[in-house]
Amino acid sequence: MSSDYPFADGYNLVWDLTGFGADEEIAQSLSLDRDQFLEIRHLFVLGDDPWMVAGEYHVGPGIWPHLCRAVPGLVFQRDVDYFLGARQALPDGRFWRPAPGVTSPGPVPPP
Repeated sequence: MSSDYPFADGYNLVWDLTGFGADEEIAQSLSLDRDQFLEIRHLFVLGDDPWMVAGEYHVGPGIWPHLCRAVPGLVFQRDVDYFLGARQALPDGRFWRPAPGVTSPGPVPPP
């Protein structure tokens, strides 16, 4: 992987855990840092998407205790559906794209 690729090995990403209630409104939302994500990543079947940049993944009740250990103070609600996915978190807030004519060495998260 190219050393100028800012999302290599899960850097400059943050993982958003979002819970949706029965009315499909957001009932809960918080972010995990890289270290917290590494504690629970093995619980998901990620295939070719090891950093969850291609979409959101369902977080079923069987995973909840592991997430509670990784994220102090996290409390799940039984009637809420939870999903986890990555987004860009460059330190200066800008979005990164490969230079014209350069193919990125991995998936580039959307802005």
